[in-house]
Amino acid sequence: MKTYEEYKVSGVKWLGKVPKHWEICRFKDFISLQTQTSLSENKIGLENIECATGKFIETNSEFEGNGIAFDVGDVIYGKLRPYLKKVWLSTFNGNAVGDFFVFRAKNTNSASYIRYVMLSDGFTKEADGSTFGTKMPRVSSNFIMSMRYFLPPPFEQQAIADYLDAKTEKMDQMIAKAEKKIEYLGELKQSLITRAVTRGLNPNAPLKDSGVKWIGDVPEHWEIAPLKYFTHIKTGSTPPTLNQEYYESEDINWFTPGDFESLTLKKSGKMISNKAKDDYACKIFPAGSVYIVGIGATIGKVASCSESASCNQQINVLIPIKDKIDCRYLVYCMNSQKEGILLSANMVTLPIINQTKMGQLPIPIPLYAEQQQIATYLDIKCSKIDYIIAAQKKKIAYLQELKQSLIANVVTGKIKVS
Repeated sequence: MKTYEEYKVSGVKWLGKVPKHWEICRFKDFISLQTQTSLSENKIGLENIECATGKFIETNSEFEGNGIAFDVGDVIYGKLRPYLKKVWLSTFNGNAVGDFFVFRAKNTNSASYIRYVMLSDGFTKEADGSTFGTKMPRVSSNFIMSMRYFLPPPFEQQAIADYLDAKTEKMDQMIAKAEKKIEYLGELKQSLITRAVTRGLNPNAPLKDSGVKWIGDVPEHWEIAPLKYFTHIKTGSTPPTLNQEYYESEDINWFTPGDFESLTLKKSGKMISNKAKDDYACKIFPAGSVYIVGIGATIGKVASCSESASCNQQINVLIPIKDKIDCRYLVYCMNSQKEGILLSANMVTLPIINQTKMGQLPIPIPLYAEQQQIATYLDIKCSKIDYIIAAQKKKIAYLQELKQSLIANVVTGKIKVS
């Protein structure tokens, strides 16, 4: 990577040393804040701008009210939670509804370059550190406009923007390819699980109609029976939050729906103390229990835990009855029951399934030894797929970090592009 011949101390922490010919200024010297109300029906909201990428996302959402008018080439900046990096260089005229600033490049300055500056880590940390409001932190336009910067001349701005366009596009293509591979592998894994827990491992086994639409045909010697005959079904609870002693030491995993990332639960985002257990302020479930989200958008998410643990009331817990159902088979089986869970759920504002309805859910039951064979087969197959998925996620994280590092180094002059 090339560097500039001469540098100078900027006096701005997030910039460090900058090329000698870059000129000191404030953001208000090269951008203007647009405030004209728009009547356009071509509305966008925060959800239309992807975090950290500067990309626009099409949605079916409808936005009420009038926002700020923007034109092609304006920089649309999400002022709510600046760390999300919702920054977009507009490609059409429209109406920015909600928590947006609309910035326009002054004179011959490059809007594309300005977009990259606002996507950089240094700018983001500076803006995020200035926010006001606890629950909904926002940065003020006055703060951004008064921020100091050292600006390259317009022709160099455009050269930098063109360079970053080309480099980041290649990285984005590699990221998209890895994401597509992860999606395919996830579908393959789900297909393997569903087939194994409904058809078994013998492709030549004679089949019968299960009588359950979402299960389909199953081997003739299998049983279809309600879940309650094979498990004890419980629901979690939340220790009183006013008693800080229940939360001050991290002794026991206390799972919530946000902890479900795979078919195995390991460490919860929030933990509770032994005192909560001693005071019977929580429910403790034995090792090998299977946890299922019973409410909301993630209803039906399932995972097991190899140690005793607790959970909140949004989760139903299945405790396998010994020698009737294998814990590992139960996890895989319930993983394929999302449709059945949704059909059994009460639909009010959010889908919710209680213990009774969960217990009535029909599931396919092979002989116990066959359950163990299926579980072992799926353990091996799924672990191989999970390994490849993990490698792809690691690749994506590396590319995203590389992209952010490149943007930061170029817009602060650490790398010369031409």
